[in-house]
Amino acid sequence: MMETDSREKTLRMAANVLEYRHRSSRALYQRLLEKGAEEQDAAYAVARLQQLGFLNDGEYGKLLVRDLCRRGYGPGRIRQYLKEKQLDGPDIDIAMEDYVFLPEKLQAYIDSKLRGQTPDRKALKRVADGLFRRGFSWGTVQSALRDYTDSLELEETP
Repeated sequence: MMETDSREKTLRMAANVLEYRHRSSRALYQRLLEKGAEEQDAAYAVARLQQLGFLNDGEYGKLLVRDLCRRGYGPGRIRQYLKEKQLDGPDIDIAMEDYVFLPEKLQAYIDSKLRGQTPDRKALKRVADGLFRRGFSWGTVQSALRDYTDSLELEETP
C-alpha cells in the first residue's frame, strides 16, 4: 500500500512538472529525482506517462524542431539543442525529419546584420560566424552570403 501511495504521488508530481513545461523522458526522470522522488517511483511515473501517451520524446522533439526552424536555426544547432534537452539519438533523428530549411530566415538574419550595406571582409566573417553558431553548414552560409552580395550588385547596376 505504501509503495502504491509513493508511486501515485510521484505520478502526480510528474504530471505537474509536465503541465508547467514539456520535457523529454530523461529530463522528466531527472527532475523527479531532484524533487525527491525515489528512483523506482520516478521510473514508474515516466513509463506510465509514456504508456498513457502524455510523454513522447519523438513528438516533443518535432515540436522543438518546428519552433527552432521558425526562429531561423540551422540543423547543426537544432541537433545540439535536442541533445541539451536530453533526447536520444533515434528520437533526434525522428524529430529532424520535420526540419525545413527556410531561406528567408537566413536572409533576414543577414539583412539585420548588414542592413543593406556593402560588407567588407570583416563584416562578412562576423555574419558567417553568426550563421555557423546558428547551425548552418559552410556551403549554406557561403551560398547565402553570395546571394546577398549579388543582390546588392544588381541594385547598384543601372
